[in-house]
Amino acid sequence: MDIRQCFSTRRIPVFILLTLIGIFLVVQESELSPMVVVFLVVFAILEAQFNNILFRSPHELEALSMFPISWRRVVIVKNLATIVLTALLTVIMSMVVFYFSPKAIEASIVVEALSYSATIIFPLLHAGNIESVRAPRRNAGWQTDDLVQAVGMFSFIVVLSIPYVLFTVVLRLPLLNIVYAGALAWFWYSKSIPKTAFNIEQKKTLLCTTM
Repeated sequence: MDIRQCFSTRRIPVFILLTLIGIFLVVQESELSPMVVVFLVVFAILEAQFNNILFRSPHELEALSMFPISWRRVVIVKNLATIVLTALLTVIMSMVVFYFSPKAIEASIVVEALSYSATIIFPLLHAGNIESVRAPRRNAGWQTDDLVQAVGMFSFIVVLSIPYVLFTVVLRLPLLNIVYAGALAWFWYSKSIPKTAFNIEQKKTLLCTTM
């Protein structure tokens, strides 16, 4: 459902607008890496997918609450769907951005992008799970709250990029990114998911009354 909702008709204008912005940036800003543009567009499109997991549709939480489901399983499935969407949109946007980029695209940029994304995806999921319970949005799209969340998300991504820069640029030990990403994945699975599921179970009545 999450993947289908992401490509729903009402979101197509968002995709088109952000794709055009990405093309403009890669053409006009010659100093900007094409992969930076790709990630900017992808995470802008998927902000609500990370930070608003309980309301992919306006009444999703109420519908889920009617059945004796495992909230842990719900969180896992939604987070995995977000990972799949991130990978899928990254591929799509890369093809678009690379086509319009005036720079030559080397194979190493793909490896670096995979390494970088692995170091930030699990912290983003963890933070998104927390935010989804703390400040759920029944209707996400073109509102002030959505802009605030997007700005906050990009600020967080800047902070999350520090370990990658440290391991890759400063220490020149890119293999540490794999170890670091593995530790983050373990924390997400063993700590973030159970905690989020517990919080949803405890607060679902209150969450269902959100406007």
